[in-house]
Amino acid sequence: MGRGIKTYFSSFQKEFRKHLSTFITGAFAFVAALLWRDAIKSFLDRYQNYILSVFSIEDSWVADLFTAFAVTVVAVFAIVIISKILKTE
Repeated sequence: MGRGIKTYFSSFQKEFRKHLSTFITGAFAFVAALLWRDAIKSFLDRYQNYILSVFSIEDSWVADLFTAFAVTVVAVFAIVIISKILKTE
């Protein structure tokens, strides 16, 4: 009976470490995403008038929508490419 408890705790410890590692990695990814968001927002704030005039956009919400769509497309392509490069079999 003591051996079963020892095996259970060993298994629990492995699972705990795995999930803790995933949690910490996700936290770092979240912080990086927020930093990228701030960088993109600063860029857009700086060049907003230029972007609006180039695309003849009168409302800034349309520019925000266009930017969100463009960033999403770039992000999806980047994720697909990175997934293929880092694919492990």
